[in-house]
Amino acid sequence: MAAQVAQSCALEPLTLIGFSLGAPAALAVARDLGKRVAQVHLVSPAAPLALGDFLDDMAGGTLFRMAQSRPRLFRMAVHLQSLLAQTAPNFLLDRLFATAAGKDRALFREPAFRQAMAQVLREGLGRDPRGFIADVAAYVADGGADLAHVGAPVTIWQGTQDNWTPPAMARALAGALPGPVTLHLLPGCSHYSALRAALARL
Repeated sequence: MAAQVAQSCALEPLTLIGFSLGAPAALAVARDLGKRVAQVHLVSPAAPLALGDFLDDMAGGTLFRMAQSRPRLFRMAVHLQSLLAQTAPNFLLDRLFATAAGKDRALFREPAFRQAMAQVLREGLGRDPRGFIADVAAYVADGGADLAHVGAPVTIWQGTQDNWTPPAMARALAGALPGPVTLHLLPGCSHYSALRAALARL
């Protein structure tokens, strides 16, 4: 991934942005590209599970725990979700947002947001679940040791009501990164509402 970024982004220095489960990828690319990266923005970041006991406070904690301890069952569950994403994306969306918190509840009622998210499910998970399976498997196996080699300044944007990647994750990640870290807490925001708020400021 770092090679692809370096090849496709001729202009430097680079700014990387990682959302949710994309945060570990953004940090890995920043580590591999070193001084070519000027700054990293992480929105609602999924921090390494080794940094704390987070799973009980995560809306998707059961799925991540399954990926850790019962990987075959995890793959079966994701293939079922993929089938739903293909055939009934709105039904799957309702299930995923059943525990929506903070400003995500109002965001989920917006027709444009629902339509966009259904399309993401249909064209992403619904088309091929292997990428999601690989990402989650890599995430639950990550001990976080490589964080020590991320030298670029990092800005974290975190909703105070996020129950997908809870604020404790952002605080633990901020404490584990070696370089300059700025943590912006976004009052009332949860997962996707934090993304909207952060992008408006970026």
